[in-house]
Amino acid sequence: VLSRDGSVQSGFLAEGHLDGQPFLLYDRQKCRARPQGQWAEDVLGAKTWDTETGDLTENGKDLRMTLAHVKGQKGGLHSLQEIKVCEIHEDNSTRGLRHFYYDGELFLSQNLETQKWTAAQSSRAQTLALNIRNFWKEDTMKTKTHYRAVQADCLKKLQRYLEFGVAVRRTVPPMVNVTHGEASEGNITVTCRASGFYPRNITLTWRQDGVSLSHDAQQWGDVLPDWNGTYQTWVATRIRQGEEQRFACYMEHSGNHSTHPLPSGKVLVFQSQWLDIPYVPAVAAAAVAATAAIFVIILYVLCCKKKTSAAEGPGEKREQFLEMVRPLSGQ
Repeated sequence: VLSRDGSVQSGFLAEGHLDGQPFLLYDRQKCRARPQGQWAEDVLGAKTWDTETGDLTENGKDLRMTLAHVKGQKGGLHSLQEIKVCEIHEDNSTRGLRHFYYDGELFLSQNLETQKWTAAQSSRAQTLALNIRNFWKEDTMKTKTHYRAVQADCLKKLQRYLEFGVAVRRTVPPMVNVTHGEASEGNITVTCRASGFYPRNITLTWRQDGVSLSHDAQQWGDVLPDWNGTYQTWVATRIRQGEEQRFACYMEHSGNHSTHPLPSGKVLVFQSQWLDIPYVPAVAAAAVAATAAIFVIILYVLCCKKKTSAAEGPGEKREQFLEMVRPLSGQ
């Protein structure tokens, strides 16, 4: 939600994703949730959109009321964003979180199960967190019972969407392309790219003589969505020229795995930003997990699986359900 020159705007926008695929959009002009994507139109009925419309409308009202009580707002445009996170893990354990952003800056988080609040470290975040929590203490709706209800409703929706989500829980194997660049000072940068895969969980790592390289000897790209609903990512490393045959890219996705050696000849790799790391030593340590930083700019509903890293292995997965809201464009 937005405020302009101290006046809270009425507009509100939400998007929804299931397993990384868009399925819901809250139309701020019609004030109604509607399906996105063919599977949502075909599988989810009118009751889904009526329920989401009611819940998201109330969510918007709640955010506007909270934003109106943020003290010390200066002139211009300001935004308040809320992220609700529900997770169902493979062992059926659950977790729920809430995150609040003001003008794109995280200032307050809550564990919905333990009711513990955590404020960001900056003085501005501390002030905002104290301000809003004091307001909520005066609001009888912000009780522990209310938070538990939020968590229970989020988990109930997640389970329901997972049951309906069979239509989108398909498996598309990745296309793997291994390339290397020109030699520089006796070293070669080699890159392994995986594209067109679904779901997003994937293990991609370089191996020397069958042993995974250490974390510091590799650089991973984020797992990014393609326009067609699949994902792409890459991993690169630097090796000594003449040792190409000792290295191969290992890929594991949805229970399938494959090894891709370096091609012969000089094949130019696409340019990427490369951190200064030393060449790979003769004896490589086991790889550890690489994590991707995600900067949240919208508040939407998301159900996805956690990326599987080389250290975690394919069995370490979870399902997530996030509700997020993004500020309006101002139009």
